[in-house]
Amino acid sequence: MAEHMTQSTTTSSVPTQSRANQGDDAMTRGSATHTIGTDAPSTDARPIGPDDRAVIAVFPDMDSAERAVRKLAATGFPVEKISIVGTGIESETRVNGFVTAGDVAGPSTATGAWVGGLLGVLSSVAFLAIPGFGTLVVLGPLAAGAVGAAEGALLGGTVGAVLGHFVAKKHLPKYEEFVRTGNFLLVAHGTEEEVSLAQRILTDEGSTDVQRHDEHRGSIDRIGPLDQVVEGMRVVDGDGEEVGKVEFVKMGDPEAVTIAGEDPNTMPLVRSPFAERLLRVGYIQIDRKGLFAGDAYAAATQIERVAGGTVYLNVPKGMLLAKEG
Repeated sequence: MAEHMTQSTTTSSVPTQSRANQGDDAMTRGSATHTIGTDAPSTDARPIGPDDRAVIAVFPDMDSAERAVRKLAATGFPVEKISIVGTGIESETRVNGFVTAGDVAGPSTATGAWVGGLLGVLSSVAFLAIPGFGTLVVLGPLAAGAVGAAEGALLGGTVGAVLGHFVAKKHLPKYEEFVRTGNFLLVAHGTEEEVSLAQRILTDEGSTDVQRHDEHRGSIDRIGPLDQVVEGMRVVDGDGEEVGKVEFVKMGDPEAVTIAGEDPNTMPLVRSPFAERLLRVGYIQIDRKGLFAGDAYAAATQIERVAGGTVYLNVPKGMLLAKEG
């Protein structure tokens, strides 16, 4: 899950901060950094529609991704159908949430320089501060849905949450790893003719990995069959590796906004806001294999199916939250 901060004054093109973020904002007051950003618009949360085609290309740095964007634009590809996902922002300004070109250009020339003018081309950007991951940056139409998608993600799954409605889950760990290791994803979507053109150009521009994603359209945040899980069942991850056995099952409570009042014997021992997320969707606690392996948690959204006394997850074991303390 990402934390996104807000400032009290934003441009008129973006909404004012929500009540949920006021506590986050208070956490940053008095710090040496200046924070900008706000909640993303609720519209256009899923710009890649069911009839669209899509292609994702991987580039080793922002400069090469920017050159590819400008090459696409020069050949007539609609820039409003291009997004970039990556990490690595360095600035004295702390930028979190959804911002526009006006937000970035005013307070921080360093941040404006980092985006290299692409914000002027792609029109909007989301900066998401993710514990254990860094600052995820989403430029272009996917930015509008990035904040909301990240709210539903757990540690290590935010890139998947942004891409998950049009990329099959089996491909998501690959893209998570690409971004984690400093690469940038260029996402282009549109008609078959447009995406075929983009695929050729992105290959010619030296992308290290170009792949079409035309068939899958769905939700990454589907609640799995948690009600079928019982203690003692084997747990197998998305790569087919045995993780351990189910030690505890907790059904979800959509009203669990905070951990206040929760039974300490059943509360997941992970830091906020991950604990609240687990309580809302439900989870299993896993007694992991190995003498020194501690317990881990799998959210109900990470359960693919239950069959033959085994719980099958849809993520690799490295994306599970480890029990703390």
